[in-house]
Amino acid sequence: MRAVRIECSPSSILHDNRIQKALESVSWDYRGSLGTINDNLRIMVECITTDSQCPQPGYSIDGISVVEILEEWTSDYLTHHLLILELESKLIGNFFLNNDLCILSGTNLTSSGLVIQLSGRQSAMANLLHSIQNQMPVERIVRARNSEGISNIATTLQQHKIVKLAHDSGWYEVPKKTSIRDLAVKLGLSKSTVAEQLVKAEGEIVKQFLKKSK
Repeated sequence: MRAVRIECSPSSILHDNRIQKALESVSWDYRGSLGTINDNLRIMVECITTDSQCPQPGYSIDGISVVEILEEWTSDYLTHHLLILELESKLIGNFFLNNDLCILSGTNLTSSGLVIQLSGRQSAMANLLHSIQNQMPVERIVRARNSEGISNIATTLQQHKIVKLAHDSGWYEVPKKTSIRDLAVKLGLSKSTVAEQLVKAEGEIVKQFLKKSK
């Protein structure tokens, strides 16, 4: 099965205590899987902070534990921490026990939201997606096409939401059935932000369209 990218916006995940704790840092980036121990999944992640502080070995919250800090280094004003996390079986279920599903590079958590990239058996990915959707809204699902990767999505999640609302509201009809002001009110954003992101998103969409039509 081709790779799949699942995206959740900040508003969809901030109710979770684990997300709230994690977002005290700048970002969390998945680096690789270390296998299962007693049905618990161990993964390697990179945590980036501004204050050199990140959860220490032994720290645990709702099924996720810090096992070890492998390395720490600084760049500019940021500190990078390479960690081993353990996800309890009650959290991951049986999704990774049959060796038919894997997490891909590009999976990360930032203030922009949660991104999960997966590859594996179609039924296994569908089961995990269903489980995620039962816990939080999923704003976008992107599937890789042919040999194309999915790490670099042309439009951001915010741009995707703006374009979708614009389309659903009649922005692209003639004559237009909505305005930038109306879209901004519905999105809770400024008019300038909506206008700017709409233009940028449309530019990326046209660029991809022209690229595929060559």
